Amino acid sequence: LSPREQLRRISERTQQIASRHSHVFLDSVRPALAEEGIVIVTWAELDEAERGKLSTYFHEQVFPVLTPLAVDPAHPFPFVSGLSL
Repeated sequence: LSPREQLRRISERTQQIASRHSHVFLDSVRPALAEEGIVIVTWAELDEAERGKLSTYFHEQVFPVLTPLAVDPAHPFPFVSGLSL
């Protein structure tokens, strides 16, 4: 296959996988979470107090442990052993 044809096929397959992922999430995962009382909402759906709590949580608990990584040809994405970060 030519490089262009390889890229076309990769694109097609990637779109199929992304579509399947979306359907599984919307049709199975999200309803199962809702049955357990876990509802996913957008930022706009939160009231001011909820936004404040989440902002504080992010800045105090999440942001301090984030590590920026350069990902380019000279710095490939690091190996993730056991699917954990």
